[in-house]
Amino acid sequence: MPLFPSAEWMHAFCRQVTMHPRATEAAANLGGGYRFVIDPAGPLRERQTYAMVLGVEQGQARAERVDVIHAPRVTVQSDYHHWRQLLEGRLDIGPAILFRRLRVSGDMAALVGSSGDVDVLVDALRGVDTVWLDAVR
Repeated sequence: MPLFPSAEWMHAFCRQVTMHPRATEAAANLGGGYRFVIDPAGPLRERQTYAMVLGVEQGQARAERVDVIHAPRVTVQSDYHHWRQLLEGRLDIGPAILFRRLRVSGDMAALVGSSGDVDVLVDALRGVDTVWLDAVR
């Protein structure tokens, strides 16, 4: 099981995205670069930033972790505790954005217009078997 946050965790997330039954449709509608920022809180002492590229290649969904993305379509940012709540299914995206527990910037129109496709990404986030930092310290 990968540790959150880590490059290995992002690789596992990308695999979960591509394995989802609606992955190809979601990747076609939401394709582009995504940046995920985990701010320090609790056991996380330094900000962590990860990126992925989502798209369709040869008729199949492709989600790949990349080191750097200069112009992400969407950036999602929150502190470690709220990320953990989101990944464990204890934090719903709508209220989290409303109350600024989760900050989302970029192409909001695509996200709002494709809420079913966003569900694919949320399912993938929650589908990764995760080891938490406080479990290893």
